Amino acid sequence: MKRTSSCLLGLGLGLLYAGSAGATPQLAAPWPCGVTYSVTQGHNTGSHTAEGAYAWDIGIGLGGEVSAPADGTVRMIRMDSSSYGCDSAYANDANYVIIAFGDGTEALFLHLQAGSSSLSVGQSVKRGDVVGRVGNSGWICGTHLHFQIQQSCGSWWCQSLPSTFQNFGDPSLGTNITSDNCGPPPSCDARLNGSELVIDESDSACFERATSYWWDVAEGYGDHHYYTFTTDAVDQETYGRWHFHVDTPGDYELSVHVPNSEASSQNAVYDVFDGAGITSSPSVNQAAQKGWVSLGVYSLTQGDDRYVSLGDNTGENYDSLMRKLSFDAVRWTPAGAGNGGAGGAGAEGGAAGASTGGSNSSNGGVANGGSAGSAGSWPGGGSGADSSGGAGAAGSAGAGFNPATSTSD
Repeated sequence: MKRTSSCLLGLGLGLLYAGSAGATPQLAAPWPCGVTYSVTQGHNTGSHTAEGAYAWDIGIGLGGEVSAPADGTVRMIRMDSSSYGCDSAYANDANYVIIAFGDGTEALFLHLQAGSSSLSVGQSVKRGDVVGRVGNSGWICGTHLHFQIQQSCGSWWCQSLPSTFQNFGDPSLGTNITSDNCGPPPSCDARLNGSELVIDESDSACFERATSYWWDVAEGYGDHHYYTFTTDAVDQETYGRWHFHVDTPGDYELSVHVPNSEASSQNAVYDVFDGAGITSSPSVNQAAQKGWVSLGVYSLTQGDDRYVSLGDNTGENYDSLMRKLSFDAVRWTPAGAGNGGAGGAGAEGGAAGASTGGSNSSNGGVANGGSAGSAGSWPGGGSGADSSGGAGAAGSAGAGFNPATSTSD
């Protein structure tokens, strides 16, 4: 498999997402705030197969507390077993707590200590509430917590779902994790309301990262970006996702920032969830296209949790190419407001009389402009002396803003 290390120094445990169940709430580590434990078994390894394929075993010792990773309701609980052993004959003897999230998904805490929880079926729990303690019960060959996100079914043992931590991804054997289960999850406050919106990858409340294959670089927008390596796999493994909310629906131009260093993918394709469906952007050659790169205009509907996503399955083989896929800031701009463009309303789409507008210039006017009025107002694109972008009578203002052809530095 690709990548042999993951540079995650200094990251606290972030939020978890169940990949195949988009409505699953953001989930913190399933043990108390600030406590560090190690992963003793990850996904699709050892005993984690079939229904339990997407589980983690956590090296929590006898009596260690476990906590609700999100608000939910107790669907099932067992607390009466003291039977255990390293044999499948004990598989049905485990104590457990199952916290349902109301969307068909739930968290299973397995191998708990008898009598360690006083919860009852139907009882509500809040993120961070202690739901039990780890103990020796069921089929175990050493004390630990078995934790998985699963699809609700008629039993306590249901099909586990692919799940990843936002900042730690899918942690493997030996990964040390310090819990962030310290209160309410951070709330993404990126809201698109008819003006420009920049969403930076350093905003952990709005930028989601899946898997552990991330590297930090002190360069890019805001002097930081991440990168991972590309693959030619059919499905994405590592992805980054910029979340935002739309208060003012309409047509917006999407631009992505490509840093100068550690960005060599030649086929980065961004997916946009606009509230109705997912649209893929034109391919971006990160090796050649730097700075702000326009991906065109998208119609966005009003609502919460829209996103832009970039996956590592670019079609570029990891072993032979070792290309780096960068994740930096993204920017939404109302279509017609302008972030450049040839002539007309000036370099930033402002008042034509203030810069670049006016008359008699090959760029649409005298450098220090005349008095052609303002341009670039959303959504019309311009309302100066010339409706096509705002120019003096003698000038050729150009078309104002053209997201299909415009890029900016």
